Amino acid sequence: MTVTVIHSVELFDGHKARSGAVVVFDSDSGKITSVSTGSSSDQYPQGATIIDGTGHTLLPGLIESHMHCYNLHLTPGSDESTILTSPLKSGITTVCDMHSDLASVQKWRKAIAEEVAQARQAGGTVTLSDLKTSLYGATIEGGWPKPIVLAGHPSEEAIEMVKQWPSLTPETAADYVKNHKANGANYIKLMQENCCSLAIPTNSIPVASLELQTAVVNAAHENGLPCVGHALSSDMTEIVLKAGADGLTHTFVDQPLPQNILDLYKKTGAFVIPTLTVLASLTAELQDWRERFADLAHKKGVVDDATKQNMVEVLGMKDPAAKLEYAIDTVAKLKKEGIDIVAGTDAVAGLKGTGVGPSLWMELELYTEKCGFTVTEALNSATAVTAKRFGFTDRGEVAEGKRADLVLVKGNVTERLQNLWEGEGIVGVWKEGLKAS
Repeated sequence: MTVTVIHSVELFDGHKARSGAVVVFDSDSGKITSVSTGSSSDQYPQGATIIDGTGHTLLPGLIESHMHCYNLHLTPGSDESTILTSPLKSGITTVCDMHSDLASVQKWRKAIAEEVAQARQAGGTVTLSDLKTSLYGATIEGGWPKPIVLAGHPSEEAIEMVKQWPSLTPETAADYVKNHKANGANYIKLMQENCCSLAIPTNSIPVASLELQTAVVNAAHENGLPCVGHALSSDMTEIVLKAGADGLTHTFVDQPLPQNILDLYKKTGAFVIPTLTVLASLTAELQDWRERFADLAHKKGVVDDATKQNMVEVLGMKDPAAKLEYAIDTVAKLKKEGIDIVAGTDAVAGLKGTGVGPSLWMELELYTEKCGFTVTEALNSATAVTAKRFGFTDRGEVAEGKRADLVLVKGNVTERLQNLWEGEGIVGVWKEGLKAS
């Protein structure tokens, strides 16, 4: 058993901060064996690797709750391994895919499992974040996200992929969910979009009905799976909430928060993944933010040249009335009303304005700088609250018995969030107790 002890560290355990903590974990079980304060060195396990955490903060591995693991937006010859290596370098030990094909998911999960097994056997390191997934979302014939995936000059691969998407009806919802669960889906995703927030004519694509979405949600819950839903407008959000979904995978940009939507959030207890990062790309706002985080990530070796360039470009495909301000104000008001905010970006390799990994840094800073979050509230949205709302009971906290998914950062992150990416930033990442390279 290879035991590691990190002592004298500022600890954010997923909920709150405490000073002078001692965290012990081992790479064989991949678990945290103890969390305490003030232990003396003569109490440390014999033969353990000892790390002095003075002047550092230890966090749970961050969870990116909205990304996509497919490679269809990448240019030919691009390094697709960055889809899971960049987030791990960013302190993200778990990514949540929100609409990808089974083959891509299986490929990544095989690579993840083989890497962990080899690292345990040979005492090596890991490079890939863990992967959770919805597999394909609950699509309908011709519906969302066909317009975005086939925008511009789609590849033959993208065209063929769209042909494989589900074409659900209320009658087929139960089988869809059952098959997804059998294939390893961790949650189910709805698609509810009429394009009214986009530079695409409203109702120019088929729109899912409340009857269908309710059938999918009920089937998901009957199978013990959370169910979340895409919506970029308030009217589509209303349908997802009325269907009984556990959360929204975006907030909306078409108007300020209406009272009926706030009431539905409070009535249903649903959470929201704001994805302000991708919404800023959609509305072509916050260019200085994109440039700053792209430059930071590139200088730290987190992203390559192509990803840096992609991060500073924009989707720029909003309806003229849509504003990022509406989304920011909605998140601030929902948070103030006690609605759970779960951190996620909708980053996709090759999707303009995003970079899987460092986009979450930008997302968290938007919460603290624009939405009224404290630093610990922002960190909580990417750790314990995400794990709780998705039912990931083994991670998201630094506590005895949890996965040893840990991030060590120079400086006090709970006092200054930017320490996570500025200066020395992240100096160590462990996934299941295994050091990341």
